[in-house]
Amino acid sequence: MMRWYFTLMIVISILWIFVLSIIVTNSTVKSVFRMQNPIVAKPWTLLSRNNARLDRLFKKYHSLLNIEAFKINHLSNKTIIYSCQSFCGGWGDRLRGIMSAYVLALLANRRFMIDMNYPCEILKVVQPNYINWTYIKYGKSKNRSQLNINTMASWQTAYRSQISDIIKSKNFVEVWSEYDDISISTNGDYMTPALRNNYMKNKTRQLLGQMPLSHATMQTLFDLLFELLFKPSVPVRNRVDSILANVYHRHLVCLHIRVGKNPTNPFDHAFTARVNATQAMIDFTDNYILNKSLPVIFVTSDSGQAVSDVLQHYPNSSMTIVGPILHIDRFDRRSPTLCDGFIKAIADFYLLGECQTSILSNSGFSSWANRRRESPYQDLYSYNEKLRAIRKN
Repeated sequence: MMRWYFTLMIVISILWIFVLSIIVTNSTVKSVFRMQNPIVAKPWTLLSRNNARLDRLFKKYHSLLNIEAFKINHLSNKTIIYSCQSFCGGWGDRLRGIMSAYVLALLANRRFMIDMNYPCEILKVVQPNYINWTYIKYGKSKNRSQLNINTMASWQTAYRSQISDIIKSKNFVEVWSEYDDISISTNGDYMTPALRNNYMKNKTRQLLGQMPLSHATMQTLFDLLFELLFKPSVPVRNRVDSILANVYHRHLVCLHIRVGKNPTNPFDHAFTARVNATQAMIDFTDNYILNKSLPVIFVTSDSGQAVSDVLQHYPNSSMTIVGPILHIDRFDRRSPTLCDGFIKAIADFYLLGECQTSILSNSGFSSWANRRRESPYQDLYSYNEKLRAIRKN
């Protein structure tokens, strides 16, 4: 009897040891997975960065603005359309026009859409995020009434003043009520005056919530509105990620060198005061990075020579997004690389929002890009054309 008892105890002990070993092994595997999982769950990608950016923006504005009201795209049968078919300015100009048309649509309870196919379809570079602005073309058989507003031409001073006055001080919702579709081509800021229009008081307060009207400008609201409207296309994300993968835990110094007319960009305006901009940025960066740990320089420019100069000066610590350099409003229409150039330009724009330090030329493109940075005024420098040197902003 005792022999059977001891045998049973030995078998039970062996089984218990076996079960414990399985539990310990499983626990160890889970511990290892938990240690590795943050790296997998939070990759250094544009998508993860943008998600984190939106979280910060929602926390920043949730007690100030009625964010849900900004997310609404009215399903009204009437529309306001930002239109860009040709000569709409660069990306900075277009963003002013897009933001203006978007807020006008919100105030007028109209559906907002973007119709841009210059230099190629906008969906190739950005796509709708919270607001579905996808363009829907109505057939002529619908017999819809249309109003076309185009204030791009600077010489149309009287017409531009007339439109500005309507948006600033008239009941533009009523003035335009007879039209089904309002198409707007502009690089002007109509958003700021529209929010201050006395006829729009009730609608404006519904949008702004607790934000003082004096703070409600395109400049202050751009970071939120851009993210609500847009998310980068896959080709743009892939190009940005190729840079971000190499700058994790490094200090990213970004140079945007806008020189104007040059062999790479022959159809642009000439900016004679910027002939020394590239060398001035290199000289400044040489001294600046002495006190930075693991600096890496990202450079983008409208000049292939400027990019080459920076890459050669920092052969082991500089990068650029590869692709054709394109001014998206002034280009050779016969070029087979227009869409590729547009993709590169918008990838550059997104990357300029990820910098720890920004050294910029005077440009709407990089000015708006800089506003996407977590701290847009921290470590911000620009090329002063009068002094021909870099100065802190």
